[in-house]
Amino acid sequence: MPALTDTQGSSSPPPPPPSSSSSSTSTSSSSSSGYENEPWCERSLPNYIVRAKEPFNAEAKLDRLIENFVTPTENHFRRNHGPIPDIDGEEWSMTIEVSCNPRMSCTRTVKLCNIQELEQFEVVAVLECAGNRRDGLKAIKPVNGVIWGPGTASNSRWSGCRLRDLLVSAGVPADLCHPFYRKPRHVEFAAYGEANEDEHYASSIPLEWVMNPLNMVLVATEMNGRRLIRDHGFPARIVAPGIIGARWVKWLKCIRVQNHESESFYQKRDYKILPPMANSSNCEEFWPRFPALMELTIQSAICRPAPEERLQIGRKYLVRGYALSGGGRAVDRVEVTLDGGKTWDLTDLYAIHSKQKGKQRDWSERSWSWVLWSYCIGSVPPNCTIGCRAWDSAGNTQPEAAVWNYRGVMNNSVFRVCPQTDVPALTHRL
Repeated sequence: MPALTDTQGSSSPPPPPPSSSSSSTSTSSSSSSGYENEPWCERSLPNYIVRAKEPFNAEAKLDRLIENFVTPTENHFRRNHGPIPDIDGEEWSMTIEVSCNPRMSCTRTVKLCNIQELEQFEVVAVLECAGNRRDGLKAIKPVNGVIWGPGTASNSRWSGCRLRDLLVSAGVPADLCHPFYRKPRHVEFAAYGEANEDEHYASSIPLEWVMNPLNMVLVATEMNGRRLIRDHGFPARIVAPGIIGARWVKWLKCIRVQNHESESFYQKRDYKILPPMANSSNCEEFWPRFPALMELTIQSAICRPAPEERLQIGRKYLVRGYALSGGGRAVDRVEVTLDGGKTWDLTDLYAIHSKQKGKQRDWSERSWSWVLWSYCIGSVPPNCTIGCRAWDSAGNTQPEAAVWNYRGVMNNSVFRVCPQTDVPALTHRL
């Protein structure tokens, strides 16, 4: 596989924001809707496919995405549900509330200095939007949501304190054997700023997951060795490795330990896999019946060749892509097929292996980052269709066909690309 770099990115200045003439939203509408102070100077627009301007939603171009194992900030996808808050880090504070019972009730105010006083941790973790590859489900029938391709997964270095340590400092028991944990409890995260579908963005994850120190749930203040930028949650955000991006709440305003999951729109009426009979006319009856999504599923994608790329028949070609899984499960292999799934071959993987026993990997280690992979086609066949699928350490793999759902989430079917093939031009010697 070609050499990969781990870099913060280029030093070229970002382009200016799109002009009002190129946007479907007028200047007057934008200024009255909360979007007049967007951080356009932080957005390297040539690196992205912009799916929506307001709120700003953009996925990474695939050829740039696989250039680095750690995704440079300027290539990391952007997912937003409203205007980007403009927060003064010096003045910022959030509250921690524990409201489980009268004997376990407190409220604490936290500032950046309080987070920085705690032991700092770093984790390389992949962030994937639950709507990644939604275009594949839209191809079956209409879905509800931003129509993403496979560019809403990125792998970054996140730094901050463990959320567990912050909660312990607020009085939450550190020992998971404590009687406090006999009943399931949840941690809700609420954000500053407005959100399109609710008063503000909020979501929650189980407290037991947070309090396990191996799960590395962070209150992050840095990304790739620098302070967070506004699009990625400055001054502080949740990093929940192995869990869908919807739970990685940005611009933290409140962290609340409670006896029930969040009542937010994004927890109760979004980010769920509804059954195939659910649609826009009847989804309200299904939302309460099914669980909020948490762990990522096994996933892989081909980043090169692109569908519009032309390959030369009979020539070599290096196929490249990414793969990931959730819940701390490691990707143990990626396979490629050139014949519609009749036969599969192994790819070469580029991954983090911190524990080694000789040449045998220790599969008990939790894995939070993606893997990059490559496969050399020795001789490109005519009318070539390339497919890939990944497997993880729990034996999960990708289904052959996509399973449609109304919200268009968690599409992890076998990824296929059908580049055009040409016969190489003949060369004549005089």
